[in-house]
Amino acid sequence: MMTTDYKYIEQLLDRYFECETTLEEEQILRLFFQSAELPVHLLPYRDMFVAQTQKEEMKTEIEVPVDVPVNVVKPKIVSLNRRLRPLYKAAACVAVVLSIGQAAQMPYYQSEAEQQEQLARSLEQLQQIQKDKNAVAQSDTVLKLKIEN
Repeated sequence: MMTTDYKYIEQLLDRYFECETTLEEEQILRLFFQSAELPVHLLPYRDMFVAQTQKEEMKTEIEVPVDVPVNVVKPKIVSLNRRLRPLYKAAACVAVVLSIGQAAQMPYYQSEAEQQEQLARSLEQLQQIQKDKNAVAQSDTVLKLKIEN
C-alpha cells in the first residue's frame, strides 16, 4: 500500500468519526484494517473495525429461516387501576379487620354497661334494704323503751 492510501484512510477515519461516511466507505475501512500490514499510527483503530466486522458476521450466521414461525411477544399494557390492585386489597383487609374488631367490642361494651346499670340498681336496693332494716331496728328499740316504761 502506498502513502496516498494512508492519507485516504486517514481522511476516511476523520469523516467516520464525524459520522459523514457512506456504507461503502465504512466497508473500505473495515477491509483495510483487516489486512496484516498496518502503519503503527493506525493500529489503535484496528480493534474497533475488526470487532464491527465480527459482529456483522455473527448477525448473518444467526439469521432465522423464513419458514420458521416467529413468536411475537406483545407488550403488556398495565393500567393504573391494575397497578393499584394490591393497595386496594390491603385496604380491604384493614377495613375487614377493623370492622370485625369493632363488632366484637360492641356487645362487650353493651353488656358491660348493662351490668353496671344492674349493679347500680342492686346497690340502690341494698341501700334501701339497709335503710328499712335500720328503720325497723329503731322502731323496735322505741317499742322496747315504751314497753319498759
